[in-house]
This record gives sequence, C-alpha cells and structure tokens, in this order.
Amino acid sequence: MKLLLTSTGLKNQNIHEFFLAQFDVHENKKACMFYTVRTEEDRMWLAYYDNEFKSLGLAYDAVNLSEDVDVSSLHGYDLYYVCGGNTFYILDRMRKTGVDHLLIDEISAGAFYVGVSAGSIIVGPDIAAAGIGNADKNDVQLSDLTGLRLTNHIITPHYNEEEERDVDDYKRKRTGESVVTLTDEQAIFVEENDMFRLI
Repeated sequence: MKLLLTSTGLKNQNIHEFFLAQFDVHENKKACMFYTVRTEEDRMWLAYYDNEFKSLGLAYDAVNLSEDVDVSSLHGYDLYYVCGGNTFYILDRMRKTGVDHLLIDEISAGAFYVGVSAGSIIVGPDIAAAGIGNADKNDVQLSDLTGLRLTNHIITPHYNEEEERDVDDYKRKRTGESVVTLTDEQAIFVEENDMFRLI
C-alpha cells in the first residue's frame, strides 16, 4: 500500500519529484482520476488536474463521481488519483457508487494512491476534519463520517496560521490520535504498516 496525501496534488516540485521516485511512469501504466462537479470552481480545477497528468506524461481515465459509475470497469489501474472538493459529498458519492470499496480493494492489493485535499482526508479513519473552521459544509447530511480507513492518520490539508486555533481545538478533541497538518506545500507518504514520511 502506498498513499501520497497532499493539499494541492503534485504542484510543489519536491512532491512532484518524490512521486516520480516512487511511481515508475511509463506507457503501460494505467491511471484513474476521480472528481466531482458541483460548482463552476470544481470545473475550473479540472484543467489543473489535466495539466498535472500531462506533466507526468501519464495517460488517464477521468471518472465523474457526480454521475453513475460502472465500478466493474475500474479495476486494475496502477494509480488512483482522487481530486479535491467537498469531502462530505465525495464520500457520499463514493458510497453510492461503490467506489469506496473499489479503492480499498485496489489500494490494499498494491495500487498507488494520490489524494488531493478531500482525497487525502477520505482515506483516514473518518472525515470529521473536513468540517474544521470554515471548511467543507456537510450539506448532504452525511451521518456516518467513517473514512476508508486505509491509514490511521487524520489529515488536515491547507493548514495555515489563520486556522491554527481551530485545528488546535480539533487536535485536543482527538487526543491520542495522529492528526497531521499539511500546508499547501507539504505531503505525507504512507506505506505498509502505516509508516509515513512528511515531504
């Protein structure tokens, strides 16, 4: 299992180079990107993600979780990339389409995973961190906030000084658990046995 959890994908050069050192990009590798579109901002980010894959020289299939998804056709990819957006909505759509189980199975079997923002939060024990401060709103009324549990680390992306107090309050509520704050220039890499490196 290999998880690269980020705030902004591979935008930072160090994270980009680290990814390339861990994932052997060549023409036979298959990548699958999951995204959602609820707002015009979501649509604008698609160009960013497309450029990210082009910069890697990696072809990919893009799957819109806002629509019906045929999970049976999504097995066997070498890389799964989950974009940002509203974490509550994304997890809700993953459950309704079966993508949550697909990702758990494929990543546990050795597929590489890159999470961006919400995509990083979702693989943890739960997604409660998505609601810190003025972050994502649970406008889908999701009651079960259990994440994919691929890591024990709780990720709080886009960390900055303005939300330091809110994050500190959240950490006190999660005493004894691993809460990892990531600025937009940071990432963590999680491997088997839940060992991780901050990049």
